[in-house]
Amino acid sequence: MRRGASLAIAAAVTAGTLTYALWGADLGALWRTLQGGRLWVLLPFLAVLGLFFVSNAQRWGWMLRPFGRFSVPVLMPSMMIGFAANNVLPLRLGELIRAYLLAKDQGLAKSGVLMSLVLERLLDLIGILVIYVAALALVPLAPPGFRASAWLAAAAVLGLGSALAAFVLLPRTTDRLWRWLAAWLPAALRERGSIYLAQFEKALLPMRQPATAVLLLGYSIARWLLAVVLAWLAIYAYAGSLPLPVAMITLGITAFAVALPSAPGFVGPMQAAFVFALTPFGIAQEAALAASLLFLLGHWIPVTAIGALFLASRHLSFRELAARAEAEAPAPIEPSQ
Repeated sequence: MRRGASLAIAAAVTAGTLTYALWGADLGALWRTLQGGRLWVLLPFLAVLGLFFVSNAQRWGWMLRPFGRFSVPVLMPSMMIGFAANNVLPLRLGELIRAYLLAKDQGLAKSGVLMSLVLERLLDLIGILVIYVAALALVPLAPPGFRASAWLAAAAVLGLGSALAAFVLLPRTTDRLWRWLAAWLPAALRERGSIYLAQFEKALLPMRQPATAVLLLGYSIARWLLAVVLAWLAIYAYAGSLPLPVAMITLGITAFAVALPSAPGFVGPMQAAFVFALTPFGIAQEAALAASLLFLLGHWIPVTAIGALFLASRHLSFRELAARAEAEAPAPIEPSQ
């Protein structure tokens, strides 16, 4: 029942965002825009995309140090299969698959790997918010609504940073708070929550070293600046040159739009985000839509293809892999892990 409701919400979000993105668009003009694009940008686009994913694997390896030392080549298969699964399966099952595969291949607790992904998402969110706030500070003529959202984004950075700092610097306090909250929960949920909290605290160990914490935060911001370059190239292909801060704003809005439940591959929210972000800066709706399609397909095709190639050696389909990942509950914490 819960899965059905989630799928229905995702379908509604996809339909609603596509309706917004296409409302009033001239489909004939959109087709002509697509035909007239500067498709040579695909070469630098793919090069930057490769750096984007290699940097993600490198950062993930640093985050996993409390659980073991893993090189980029070791992490790349499970990571790319997970990202590819997000492109073809509903409900973001790729994250669960990514944790399941690495834990299975390397003999780790799945709860620990999942908590490393929670840290990854927190750092990503902080990085995106920092870029968005910086972009709006650099664009004095941004629409008033955008400028107002910068204050919300800045507050979110402070809130997330404070919460992360509390977990890193005050583990005993967070443990006491959890024990107080857990007393009101059913026993099974209390036990599962304790496992995840312990593994999250373990995943946070690198953040307790100031140099490593600065490195991970800086690396996260730099990684999302690569995504800004991808957005700029996609926009340039159909709308010509524009200030980099506009691409930063577009990337920030897109990152939050694709966090909504939607169809696999983020169809709908991505198109709506590009239209919403770019048209206030004088870019035609059709050019914004064309740029969103290049941005989407420029990610979807290579990521899905590479993930499928890695998966082929396992003789499983994405759906079979998802079923196995969902069927296995997180393993208990073992002293060696």
